[in-house]
Parts: sequence; C-alpha cells; structure tokens
Amino acid sequence: MGSYCTIFTKYVDQSLKMLLQGRKKRIKRSGEREIVYNVYKFMKSESEVGITIPLSKVQKRVTEATRVSRRTLCRVLKEGKNVETGVAMAFSTPRKLRPNVCTKSVLDNFDEAVLRRIVHNFYLNEKQRPTLNAIHSRMCESTAYGGGVTSVRLMLRKMGFR
Repeated sequence: MGSYCTIFTKYVDQSLKMLLQGRKKRIKRSGEREIVYNVYKFMKSESEVGITIPLSKVQKRVTEATRVSRRTLCRVLKEGKNVETGVAMAFSTPRKLRPNVCTKSVLDNFDEAVLRRIVHNFYLNEKQRPTLNAIHSRMCESTAYGGGVTSVRLMLRKMGFR
C-alpha cells in the first residue's frame, strides 16, 4: 500500500503541476488555485494517514477536499446536471457589479444654466413655486431633453436646489 500511495502522490503532484500551468495557457483565478491546493492537501494527508472518509460518502469527501460547504456543492451539482442535460449552456459565473451611470441625468454647463434659468423664472416672472412636472415640461420645450421627472429632481439636487 505504501508504494501505491507514493505513486499516487507523484501522479497528483504531476497532475496539479499540469493543471496550474494549464494546457491552454489560461490564467487560473485565485479561487481555482485555492480549490486545487485544498484538494492537494486532502489527497496528500490521505496518502500519509490513509483514507479517513469512506469512499461511499462522495459528497462528504468532496466537501472535505475542496473546503466548500455542502450547500454550495449541491448548487454546483445541480448546475452541472443542467449543463449535461442541455438546460443550461455552461456553468454560470458571477458578474462584476458596475455602477449604473444614467446619461440622461448628466448635463453640460449650458443645459445646467438653462435649468437654473427655468427655476429662477418661475419665481421672478410667474410669481409661483415651481413643481417638478412644470420644470420638466419647460426643460423639454426649451432643450432636447429626453430624461424623466426623477432625473430632473436629481439634477436640481446636484445643483443645490432643495
């Protein structure tokens, strides 16, 4: 059994080396490297001590080897079945969250001046308090503004109006 363990360890070492180098020259992400390292440590300890978890308990062995929770393993297995059956094309990857930039609420200096003039004209010429709907309709008439009332409110807040 001892010679089998050393042969197996050499095989695992060579497999991990090939996996980390990658045949396609693909950079391994830190999560992948961590899982590979955890599997390596698990197999190395099993080669030294012997099999601690019975081979029939596959999920327990995988969770112990990869250091991933059982629930995460179940999610990955479910997703793998969907890929195999053709329900999904490939394993999903979490996307980087990027802040949404609303282009309609960004105005240049000229449009800001027009908006400021519209608000001041309500007070000076018409002698009434401006409402968001009234400001929005005037903004659409005087410029080619295509945003909504909420965008007007955001711009007014940014310009210092309450």
